[in-house]
Amino acid sequence: MAYFAHSNCSDCKYLIDGRCLIRNEKIGIPEFTWCRNRIFGGRTPMGVLYVLSEELKDGKLYISRIPYFNGKRVETFQRIPGKTAVALDKPGGGRIIFNSVDDYFVFYDNERVKKKNMILGGVVGDVVGCSLKYGNKKTTDFHLFRDESDFSGNTVLNAATMDCLLTNGAYADLYRRYPQKYPERGYIVDFYIWILEDEPKPYNGQDKGSALRVCPAGWAFDTIDEVLAEAEKSAAVTHNHPEGIKGAQATAVAVYLARTGKTKAEIREYIEQSFGYDLSRTVDQIRPNYNIKESCQETVPEAITAFLESDSFESAIRLAVSLGGDSDTLACITGSIAEAFYGEIPLYMIETTLKHLPPELIDLIAEFSEKYRSG
Repeated sequence: MAYFAHSNCSDCKYLIDGRCLIRNEKIGIPEFTWCRNRIFGGRTPMGVLYVLSEELKDGKLYISRIPYFNGKRVETFQRIPGKTAVALDKPGGGRIIFNSVDDYFVFYDNERVKKKNMILGGVVGDVVGCSLKYGNKKTTDFHLFRDESDFSGNTVLNAATMDCLLTNGAYADLYRRYPQKYPERGYIVDFYIWILEDEPKPYNGQDKGSALRVCPAGWAFDTIDEVLAEAEKSAAVTHNHPEGIKGAQATAVAVYLARTGKTKAEIREYIEQSFGYDLSRTVDQIRPNYNIKESCQETVPEAITAFLESDSFESAIRLAVSLGGDSDTLACITGSIAEAFYGEIPLYMIETTLKHLPPELIDLIAEFSEKYRSG
């Protein structure tokens, strides 16, 4: 428990009408909410939000900072004077009550480690990019999360790939089952028709659908040859066109190379030589005339370029979205590679993203990450 000068969201210059302009999030009780941005004055949310809990102990006022859980406010209350209890809502209903702040922190720290190890780069990119797909201002200066932020079919199909890799399932079955469970998530027409067929056959697809869903394969194998083979397997059930397969392989291999310690120069060289993609253009050169593209060959190189120019996970997402194309797909691919390369995602981005996912998808991602993420 720490004693410090009282400060909170209510006197932060980025709080307007009870809403944090940086997070685009309603702050329920600004006087008892805090984040490090308030102290350091930056424009990026610094860490998670905290509930401020006041306690009178030994004649002194103590203010404890108690972090939100998965981006959601926790409740604090005093059962007895000088002792704070913490309560949070369970995703499926009900509440968890901790008799002391220390008990909550043990739980929170364990869960934080799990979240930091979750393979979420593509999902974070998808959620950030989804609300910026239309009306994109082609700038890196934007709020990452908005009221309309949500997950798209990119997240659904990445989850299906994770399920296949965990269970040795059939891609054709799971690529149909997951979208039927999570419909109306922006699937393209050809793919949606394929989902509803009684006996679906590959339709010679060469669109970016094969690339956006393959990212988990870059985590699940120990050699490039295995990654290439699995990427082709995942693509071929729908995207049996050479460009569809190439886009999937290039994406999965980029994730693999990034997570196995290759430099950006080495990743660029391998992708250019093996797949013939032009990675010589800069984001600034691509951006002016770029718009929403459907093909792998007009999406995957641009997404990889955004990663190559980045200097952090967050900057990679911002660069991908700033291209002005299919923001959720670009940021999904870029985010997957960037996470593998930089090693982690800022915790506030993880927690804000998790607020948008149903519990069963979170559980699946956690299971996949526990099995395949080293370190």
